Amino acid sequence: MMLPHVSGEFGVVADPEIRFSERGNGWAKIRGVAKDRKRDATGNWVDGDPLFIDIVVSTGAEHIVESVVKGDTIIASGRLVMREYEHNGERKVSYQINADAIGPSTRWAPAITQKSMESRKPSTQAETAIDSTDEPPF
Repeated sequence: MMLPHVSGEFGVVADPEIRFSERGNGWAKIRGVAKDRKRDATGNWVDGDPLFIDIVVSTGAEHIVESVVKGDTIIASGRLVMREYEHNGERKVSYQINADAIGPSTRWAPAITQKSMESRKPSTQAETAIDSTDEPPF
């Protein structure tokens, strides 16, 4: 069942996998996690329940496996897809994002692209201040 278009920030929990169809078309799968994170009444950061989701992309699959590694934070945008299946006699549901676009998040670290490496040196200091009490939620 095809659900709405979604976008979000995800921590990458495993190195991306690439597979090829019999026709030679490539697609990549990224296992991601999203967590709600907010400050509690005492001001400490508290993580909500994690949502693990597969993010699948076909266009640029080779670029994904060359660019993304476990531990990165990405932003993905695409269609949410629900799949129902049976496992050991139990009915289960899984969700995945069929991504139109995937890119690095620069919230926790700089993203070094091929163009940025060619045109300028990467910055060693952040251009904007980040709340130092906050940590990546992934």
